[in-house]
Amino acid sequence: AIIQIATAGGTGTGFYVKEFDIIVTNDHVVADSSEVTIAGKAFDKALSRVWYTDRKHDLAFLEAPKNIELPEVKLGRYEEMKDGDAVVAIGHPYGLNYTATQGVISKVDRIREGLKYIQIDAAINPGNSGGPLVNMRGEIIGVNSFIIRGGDNLGFALPVPVMSGAVPWQG
Repeated sequence: AIIQIATAGGTGTGFYVKEFDIIVTNDHVVADSSEVTIAGKAFDKALSRVWYTDRKHDLAFLEAPKNIELPEVKLGRYEEMKDGDAVVAIGHPYGLNYTATQGVISKVDRIREGLKYIQIDAAINPGNSGGPLVNMRGEIIGVNSFIIRGGDNLGFALPVPVMSGAVPWQG
């Protein structure tokens, strides 16, 4: 379910959500592209249309590859997260495909620029953007979004409820 994403300007990560039949990533990963190149363990490189972007929350939703069975992932519940919970950030930092780093939730509800984020200490780097933040039950609880440069593992992920609320066809 972990997807590599490439544009003319760079690379990032995304993940497939079967419930919505979309690939989720960050808006800054797709960078105004109408199509991006995607690849995964279950399929070769393919073009994918960018269906919708949400700049406010830095989210983008991409067309899923057709005729390919991708694994189903479960989305976790924000209400069950607490400071100190162990998490894993998955992505493709600096082209190192399918890298997983473990850490903890430093703060479940860190507010930055009026938006709620999950602050984590799991190492995330350029290329991790758009990848999933996963709890110890294997549920996706966030979308890895940014770091504070010069900080020591100060990473931030958008919580899943923000992602679900940003999907335009979900009433």
